Amino acid sequence: MCAVAQRQVRIVLSEFQRTVRDCRRLADDARRWSLPGGSPHISINRRDLMIEIAFLRAFLAWEGFLEESCVLYMLGQRPLRGRALVRYVLPPNRRMAQALAAGGREYAKWDGAAEVASRAERFFREGRPYASVLRGVQNTLNDAKTVRNAVAHDSESARQKFEGLVRRELTRIPPRLTVGSFLNTARLGVAPPQSFLEFYLDTLDQAADQIARP
Repeated sequence: MCAVAQRQVRIVLSEFQRTVRDCRRLADDARRWSLPGGSPHISINRRDLMIEIAFLRAFLAWEGFLEESCVLYMLGQRPLRGRALVRYVLPPNRRMAQALAAGGREYAKWDGAAEVASRAERFFREGRPYASVLRGVQNTLNDAKTVRNAVAHDSESARQKFEGLVRRELTRIPPRLTVGSFLNTARLGVAPPQSFLEFYLDTLDQAADQIARP
């Protein structure tokens, strides 16, 4: 039973990591095709759009990983290493686990690090394995959520929050700013060079691995 349970967690982690790899490849293709002589050649605007799609797909997969792993842990599944989780809830099935996670709402939200960490503390001793992992990178996850909302929502509020993030990270708003161009920009003062897209994807990837292997 333990091996079967761990296998389910391993599958969820592997599916998430495969999605992140696919998103990296899509962004790499977009950059390569936008270069002079790229074949097929695409415009900078299309490059930025493809990078935005890659990021959004990865973030949605992250939300899915959090939900699926939490449901599995609530049902008594074990992480891939370390001791079993001490549960405060014992839902009899997946449907009840999802209802408990939703907390009386129609569905649970998984895009906010603080909210997910607090939820985990209601279900597992010390919020393990979510609370310490998510709070350790909470600022970065909050920034990633801001970028996600700027891609997904065509609203003034989402745009203003995104521009505030850009000013904080780059000290100014670059001309012809798009979400994709920001994600493709190298972070300041980081060696070797790393784009914001890679930084966010690395953070999601490492956090997922730590949640599956606490």
